[in-house]
Amino acid sequence: MFTQAYTPEQSAFGKLENDRDVLILYVKEFSEEVKSIRQSGLSKYTYNWFATEHKDAYVLQVTWENEVHIAIRFNSQHFGLIEKLIQPRDVILTTTPISVLLERAEKNNCDFLEFNEVLTFSNLFFAISPEFEN
Repeated sequence: MFTQAYTPEQSAFGKLENDRDVLILYVKEFSEEVKSIRQSGLSKYTYNWFATEHKDAYVLQVTWENEVHIAIRFNSQHFGLIEKLIQPRDVILTTTPISVLLERAEKNNCDFLEFNEVLTFSNLFFAISPEFEN
């Protein structure tokens, strides 16, 4: 199965209002998918991780009930992000650069980021199923 996967261009770590840790990923290529999922109102999704053929990267694939899916590729330079996902963690996927979000917060003298078009995932964690490890 061929899946087009995109790598995060920016990432950040933070805390949510409920004091839970969150990983924020900026992937610009998912703009249409984010809009489609948000407009459909779907919140139920499944996800799985798999290693690439040469085992030089890992891919997180998320699929919603309407068969819309996204795939995020974590290359070796992103392995530090994967380490953060060994324990279940909340994840925010944004299609706005994190640097822009930070600039806006600074300009408005805010100590929080305001997101518009995002997808959120609760308790996401990294785990490779044995069938994907060969």
